[in-house]
Amino acid sequence: MKQQLLTQSKLASSASELSEKNKLLNKLSITDGLTGINNRRGFLDSVQHLVNSSYNEGKPAMLLFADMDNLKQVNDRFGHKNGDYAIKSIAQILQQSFDTDDVIGRIGGDEFCVLLRDEESEARCAAALQSLLAERRKEITLLPTLSLGSAVFSGEDVVTVKDRADRALYCAKNELKARAAAAM
Repeated sequence: MKQQLLTQSKLASSASELSEKNKLLNKLSITDGLTGINNRRGFLDSVQHLVNSSYNEGKPAMLLFADMDNLKQVNDRFGHKNGDYAIKSIAQILQQSFDTDDVIGRIGGDEFCVLLRDEESEARCAAALQSLLAERRKEITLLPTLSLGSAVFSGEDVVTVKDRADRALYCAKNELKARAAAAM
């Protein structure tokens, strides 16, 4: 009987330890190791969960896609350590710029997405972000600019909305390149 109680206690302890390790593994699987924000999987899972929840039913939402401009030049000229610092800085700026209810994720190397739980004006978001970036650029001269694209949810799945925001982002990038070429 004593041995059985000891075995049950060890099993309970092992089960508890296993549960904690599984929670840690799950967190690691959805978190970007460099920035500490959601990675692609964590972002898409969180957004899909929110979009499907009854809490958000009927409420407008917007997906903002942000891409760092010229990160390759920062990496080439100043090294990847400084490029990583720029990526972390952008993640911090995004966290400071949006509400805690909004979902932020690093989707790829220099690409970020934000789910705004209220349909906000892209122009207002862009102005607030660019203002904070300009302020931070006084401290961090290597900080690249951001190009932005957005799409409003209208019943589609997250990936479709993300793809629309991505297309809007590349239209903005192409306009920026065309203006730069015309200014030369």
